[in-house]
Amino acid sequence: MGRRIGFTSEAMIEALKKTNGLVSLAAKNLGCAPKTIYHRAHEVQAVQQAIDDCREELVDMAELALRSCILKQEPWAVALTLKTMGRHRGYVERQEITGADGSDVVIRVVYDKDV
Repeated sequence: MGRRIGFTSEAMIEALKKTNGLVSLAAKNLGCAPKTIYHRAHEVQAVQQAIDDCREELVDMAELALRSCILKQEPWAVALTLKTMGRHRGYVERQEITGADGSDVVIRVVYDKDV
């Protein structure tokens, strides 16, 4: 892959949109290294915004696919949803114990002097 210099932000944004914000694929399509896009995203807010927006859209599509599987009552999809989105209702494999409003739990040890 030959190296091209001077990719425009607009070209990067377009490549990111075509790959749903997957930087490595966008870079491959442009003929540059992924770090070129990451560097531009650090410098140009519009490029970073394109990455963020495209990834959010990809997550939305995944949620729609998950919803479809839930409606078909596929056990793995139901379990995944309950373990993640339903964990506040107690559907967890492990319990996270915190103090009031998520604060630290304070444990005080008192030793009996007679023991």
